[in-house]
Amino acid sequence: MRTEEAPLDAPEQPQAEDGAEMMVCPSCEQNVPKGSLYCPFCCGEDGRRGAAKRGAFVGGVFGLLAGGLLTAVWSSAVGPEQATWGPVLSITLAAALAGMVVGAISNRKG
Repeated sequence: MRTEEAPLDAPEQPQAEDGAEMMVCPSCEQNVPKGSLYCPFCCGEDGRRGAAKRGAFVGGVFGLLAGGLLTAVWSSAVGPEQATWGPVLSITLAAALAGMVVGAISNRKG
């Protein structure tokens, strides 16, 4: 029998074996305990994997920005004739990779 506070098409909240309420992780769609700070399937048991992924992403973005700025300064110093696409792309991608590594290491818990 349907109650007024539960709509007809609302999915039921899954229950764990110990009676704790569960929710579905929006990323991997696995059942996790309600109120969890992170999904143990996506971020690992202690959350380190998720922190490292976030750090690598943020570090990569800042690395790309820094690499673009460094490339602009370098190309204006050596002149546009010497600043071909190979060195420009290499400097930018190397800075992005360095930013990813630094970001992943610095944001890792523990």
